[in-house]
Amino acid sequence: MYQDVDPPYRDPSYEVTVLRAPLKPIVQLPRGWFHNVQGPAFGRLKVGPLDSDLTRQHAGEPLGERIIIFGRVTDSDERPVRNTLIETWQANAAGRYVDPIDLWGFPLDPNFTGAGRCLTDSDGRYRLVTIRPGAYPTFYRTGEKGWRACHIHFSLYGAGFDSRLITQMYFEGDPLLRQDRMLLGIPDARGQDRLIARLEDAASVIDVINTANAGSSMDETGRLIAKSALIDPTAPPNRNESALAYRFDIVLRGSGATPLEDRE
Repeated sequence: MYQDVDPPYRDPSYEVTVLRAPLKPIVQLPRGWFHNVQGPAFGRLKVGPLDSDLTRQHAGEPLGERIIIFGRVTDSDERPVRNTLIETWQANAAGRYVDPIDLWGFPLDPNFTGAGRCLTDSDGRYRLVTIRPGAYPTFYRTGEKGWRACHIHFSLYGAGFDSRLITQMYFEGDPLLRQDRMLLGIPDARGQDRLIARLEDAASVIDVINTANAGSSMDETGRLIAKSALIDPTAPPNRNESALAYRFDIVLRGSGATPLEDRE
């Protein structure tokens, strides 16, 4: 781990890490210890066209604010990491996971599962459409209570499943960033900053679907003049595709690496 950037495996103030962290020092196994299959290998099901749009995986529209998450995956020399599998999981707009151990009592959304995946392209770029997750309360071994800031979990695979990396993405401007124990577990503020996605107006989508403004988008003054070219042409009819866009770049190695929550 890079000193002061990656959070510790075991943090006594955050109960989840105590339960899942190794009790003994990490041992680097020799190459070839496991059976290595060149990949990437994505399991039984191939990545489908709707895997990257979590708002179109069910019959109805999910509740909440539609957002776009995009960025690049690169190495320490800014070279693209091509054809790597990105998987995400998150809470719904109410702060609820589709998970039996989520017992906070917030409502489920029948039109939102909260799981997505995509592949990076030849330039290391990726793009996901989802719903902004809600915050939810948590508690700690110290007896304190607090809130998790809105966040999305990211998993990245390399050439095989033995090279999986896990991290989390937060949203700029979220006031709960100041009390999120997972984020604050990174000692260096520069490392914390690398986990915060930035709002990108240029990549956001404004869709005007009523007949009076059909074919419109905004000019530099904010007036509607032409339909946005970013709107997905395969979207269902009469669906408003408006979405704020957030950029989240992931660097896998080097001094500017994205902090990692866990490694497998």
